[in-house]
Formats: sequence, structure tokens, C-alpha cells
Amino acid sequence: MYLSDRDARWAIERKLLIVESPEGDPPPKIDPSSIDLRLDRVEEAKVWDIVAYTEQVGIGGGDPVLHVGSDRYQYGKMSRFLVSPPVHDPNDAHQKVYKNGAEILVRPGGFLLWQTKEKIGTPQLDPRYICFVDGKSTRARAGLIVHLTAPTIHAGWSGNVTLEIANLGPFTFGLKENDVIAQITVAMITSPPEKTHAEARSSTFGQTNVGGAPSPK
Repeated sequence: MYLSDRDARWAIERKLLIVESPEGDPPPKIDPSSIDLRLDRVEEAKVWDIVAYTEQVGIGGGDPVLHVGSDRYQYGKMSRFLVSPPVHDPNDAHQKVYKNGAEILVRPGGFLLWQTKEKIGTPQLDPRYICFVDGKSTRARAGLIVHLTAPTIHAGWSGNVTLEIANLGPFTFGLKENDVIAQITVAMITSPPEKTHAEARSSTFGQTNVGGAPSPK
């Protein structure tokens, strides 16, 4: 069962659903069956430093290979290769993502990570809901892809949501703080999970930036 706007407000008021804006910011817009999510500060936008990764792993020619399906892949360790989008170099036609004043420009084929301004989730104790992150359809029609393969915010998890953002369209996108490019829908679960995310050693539990969080000891 998915929550309507009135049910979402009820859950937020009773602290069964966490939707928190930074102090001094207005709350996000609640639509009939979804809640808008805004982009955080421009400084929170990150891209992968492929040159640093290649130098670290010592690849001798060819494309850098990352085995994301292997048990040895640890996002927390990989995140040290995340850097803020570089300042635009007009002589570099291959620069897909760059900072231009107060906005981030994303050329076709560009990819970056950027967290939400809102902290989203459910309490660790007796969680009753899960959330699903989606893009906004009108933005998707221009080619902006958001959070395509990891939509679920699991019961008992909370934090700033890292959005995976890709440009599959023909336009260069300009994105800035407070832009609304994603939303969540909220569903009720049949019973609370047996394990908390801390017990399950989630690599992103309690994250406050796109680098994730270390697994609890």
C-alpha cells in the first residue's frame, strides 16, 4: 500500500517517516502520492577521478576496469576517487561534467553523483515503511536519468540520498542547488525487518555525503 499526501503528512508528524530539510530551509513539496527531493549544495556534486584510479591500480594501457560484481568491490574504499566536478576547461571537449559559477553543467554522456538536500528514511526502531526514489518524468523526457537502478530506501535506513545522475539526451543540462529532479513514493511493509541496517553492516547506513559510510564494527 502506497501512502497518499495525507498519509505521508501523518507519518511525518508522528516521526514514522523521516523527511528533514536543513535548518532554515522550507520543507519539500508533497504531491498527491510523492514527495519532491532537492539537490544539495553544488559542492556536494562529485565525479569519478579516472586518472587517479588508473594510477592507483597500475593499469598498463587500455581502459580502467572495475569489477563491480565481485565480492572484493567495496564502495567505501572506491569513494576516495570521488572529486568535486572540475572547473570548466574550454580547451577540453571531453569534459562531460564541470562547474560553471553556481551550477553544474552536464554534457550528453556525462555522469555524476549528487546528494539530496533532504534527509530521508525511517527510524531504526520498528520501521513501518520503505521509500522508492524516482526521477521526474518531464526531466526524463529530456534525457535526464536519475537513480535508475537503486530506487529502494530500505526500512530502518535514513540519510541524505545519493542520486546517480546521467545525461542520455541531446542537451547539456544545467543543475544547481535546490533543483527538483527526483521524488520519493512511500509504501507500507507487512512487518519490521528482523535485522537493523547497523546489524546488517550496510555500507551506506548513516551516510551524510555521496562517499557512503563505513560499515559498523
